[in-house]
Amino acid sequence: EDGFTSNTLLAKLFAASSKYDEAVNNCLSILSTLGEEFPQDISLPIVLNDLSVIETTLANITVDQMKLLPPMTDGPKLKAMKFLSMMSVYSIISKPMMLPLISCRMVSLMTKYGFCDDS
Repeated sequence: EDGFTSNTLLAKLFAASSKYDEAVNNCLSILSTLGEEFPQDISLPIVLNDLSVIETTLANITVDQMKLLPPMTDGPKLKAMKFLSMMSVYSIISKPMMLPLISCRMVSLMTKYGFCDDS
């Protein structure tokens, strides 16, 4: 838990110092330890593929089913959502092609594990 807190603060420190690349890289490192890997090189075909996959996923879920999703209780997934949420803000500036991948991952985690504050 201390490592999680310190890495959260470190990412925020990097961002506050306008070191957005470092903030994103810190988040990516933590996400990797939580089992959420991202490709090193992000290209348009990768982004389009992820968007297609999430579109298919969402096509099979109604609004009413979304409303019935349970609260997320999986500890590592909750931590991953926190870092994904932070990274979405930082990536807009430093790695904008990552934003769709982050969004798709968050939606995927939400549909599998439930809602959380960072959904």
